[in-house]
Amino acid sequence: MSKPPLIFVVIVAVIVVFAAQRFMQQRRQNAINDAAPINTQQVEVSAKREFPAPNRRSRQREVIAGEDMRYEVYFKPLIGGSELKFIVPETTYHQIDKGAVGKLSTQGTRFIGFEADVK
Repeated sequence: MSKPPLIFVVIVAVIVVFAAQRFMQQRRQNAINDAAPINTQQVEVSAKREFPAPNRRSRQREVIAGEDMRYEVYFKPLIGGSELKFIVPETTYHQIDKGAVGKLSTQGTRFIGFEADVK
């Protein structure tokens, strides 16, 4: 029985190292989010976007019925600062209107909720 080529073993080892590194980074970010206080700020919904989840970036891509969609909402703080982007569930996405002003609640980098101001 022959040994696998050394290059194959090296490639597999590199993939395993990168996967473990990404896993640890995600665990660390979740721990930071869990420890962070809930932050509330006044924002305006600047944009909304929905697209197929496995974004293949093909120019001739058609949306297939039953395909998972990804929903993003962009918020602009009223006090100033950079735009915030969050991936939200479908029900939350459809409840938020573009141009709405309200209170955005976050915990670290995690989206908690958006409550529009009543006019």
